[in-house]
Amino acid sequence: MLGMVLKLPALILFASALAGLPVTGQALVPATPESVGLSAERLDRIAEVVQKNIDDKRIAGAVTLVARKGKIAWLKAQGMADREAGNPMSPDAIFRICSMTKPLTSVAVMMLYEEGRFLLDDSISKFIPEFKNPKVLVKNPAGGNYTIPAKNEITIRHLLTHTSGLTYHWNPDLGEQYRDANVAHGLMRYDGTIGDSVKRLASLPLLFNPGERFEYSLGVDVLGYLVEVVSGKSLAEFFRERIFEPLGMKDTYFFLPEGKEKRLATAYTWYDN
Repeated sequence: MLGMVLKLPALILFASALAGLPVTGQALVPATPESVGLSAERLDRIAEVVQKNIDDKRIAGAVTLVARKGKIAWLKAQGMADREAGNPMSPDAIFRICSMTKPLTSVAVMMLYEEGRFLLDDSISKFIPEFKNPKVLVKNPAGGNYTIPAKNEITIRHLLTHTSGLTYHWNPDLGEQYRDANVAHGLMRYDGTIGDSVKRLASLPLLFNPGERFEYSLGVDVLGYLVEVVSGKSLAEFFRERIFEPLGMKDTYFFLPEGKEKRLATAYTWYDN
């Protein structure tokens, strides 16, 4: 088994709106909207909506892009990349894509599936033994919660569909146990490998029997470690070699290299006060 070479903030990538444009080996070129069958007047409505959200302080800034027939019909940077520093948004700004890393991880899993490396209904414990014999949390109304053996094991399909019984740190029933066990939650820097975190997660109870219902979860982090175990590469290496480089995604990383940090847009949260 191969743990992550890099220390990851769980599964959060940084990417530019322009990162994956030259997907056919040739960079997309600008064009007038009408030349590709679009309306310049209607595309301008995008800017109006974005600007309203900036004016209402729902967002600090944005980059919007519309491409058709291999050509860029609309590309506009609006607002600020960093309000406090006074840095305007630029078309090549790099953003944290957070949970959009999940689809990329699922793509990596399906690539390995297509290569016949596993079946979707294989138990994850076949590859990560720490998940063998899972237990499910039982809430006792009188206090003193306990666990019972799960009816079945977690499969790769369960992880892909968020039906594994895993959850996140904000869950009121299991969140405290996740925090106490030092399981990475995907938002902050984690002092360890993805394998370290996943193995700690495997030691904790499930919220429900695998396959019973949907619960958005750290299951995709488990899939990230599965990619490492099966491929023999770190997740970052697999992404770079098998996905980013073939697609020309030159600005997508777990950690930005020196010289690109200045393009990183500040992350803001909007609260409805």
